[in-house]
Amino acid sequence: MVYLDNFRSTMVAPEVWAAMRTAAIDEYAVPAAFTQCGTGAAELVERAQNRLAAAIGASQNEVVFTGSGTEAINIALWGSTWAQAVDKPEIVTSEIEYPATLAVYKALEKEGYQAHYIKVDGEGKYDLNQLSSVLNEHTAMVSLMGVNHMIGTIEPLAEAGAIIADASQHVGRRIPYHVDFASALQTQRLDVDAVKADLVSFSSNKIHGPKGVGALYVRKGTKIRPITFGSESYSPLVPGTPNTMGIAGFDKAVELLYATFDKDVEYMLGLMNRLATGIREHIPYILLNGPDGAGRAASHLCYSFLFIEGEAIMMFLDMDGIVVDTGSACAAATLKPNYILMAIGRNHEQAHGSIRFTLSRYNTEADVDTALAKLVPIVERLRAQSTIRPAAQ
Repeated sequence: MVYLDNFRSTMVAPEVWAAMRTAAIDEYAVPAAFTQCGTGAAELVERAQNRLAAAIGASQNEVVFTGSGTEAINIALWGSTWAQAVDKPEIVTSEIEYPATLAVYKALEKEGYQAHYIKVDGEGKYDLNQLSSVLNEHTAMVSLMGVNHMIGTIEPLAEAGAIIADASQHVGRRIPYHVDFASALQTQRLDVDAVKADLVSFSSNKIHGPKGVGALYVRKGTKIRPITFGSESYSPLVPGTPNTMGIAGFDKAVELLYATFDKDVEYMLGLMNRLATGIREHIPYILLNGPDGAGRAASHLCYSFLFIEGEAIMMFLDMDGIVVDTGSACAAATLKPNYILMAIGRNHEQAHGSIRFTLSRYNTEADVDTALAKLVPIVERLRAQSTIRPAAQ
């Protein structure tokens, strides 16, 4: 199998499995510094907090582990928004955010919050002028993302953070700024102070860690309330018994990520360029979705193949052992075309013909060449069967 769907989830690294097994066997007690058997588990959690905190320029007690990236987003958005004492509260995000963020915003709208969805340009970059224009004394939350999961756009987080900081100074209180960094962690470094983020969510399974583990950075002093309740653990935001085995896996994944980070990003960029060159040279009538060049995540590529359905391409590739993703409406179990592709100006046909290829450090040149060898004849065959043809020249 050639797996090119790493923005959805990644394989668990062998070293991660080993760390999880050790934690399951040796550190199975509930983390508690006041018991001998729980001390090791407590130290495991603290070590993981320290490692992730150091990587993003934070402190250990500003990091908590969650059950997923989606849970981290929910804790950040619900918890901090509810904690703001704001009259006629308004919330701000963009029209191309991850579904978890948009789902929370839609739910908050039902609670009476007024939501602003900022626009993006043809490459998926945020309209920062619009962001600046909607911030005011009623703003209770801003949530943006580091890298767009569908089109690979690297978003201007620091510039947005500066705008939010200026608006905060103007209104006389800190406007909370949440960053969804789950899709960015594989290829982008983060300094929470440089970005001026108050809340940042992460997901383990995007960086070769286990599923079922996420993390949330909460800047010291940020107003936030728990959204779930139970026996208090190391943080009131995540009650109950910590998933020490999963946390151990996430910790090892973070260690591996940064051990060879720059080398791996350069390697993935080379693979992506090899794939992009092969597609451009052998397949006509294509559109690149998202930026071309430095504005795109190194491991991400998304093309629309005109006159055919992305779902059909994906299914035929899958039968040949190549795993990719699509923005096709059929694959998303909805009749609507992908909302992100529509936001950057694609029409229905172009959105339906999209395929997303996302790489990891474990992919090889042979993977790319195999994918190309299967993709080209599939596109040719589907176009030969299609009733839609390019306009006569």
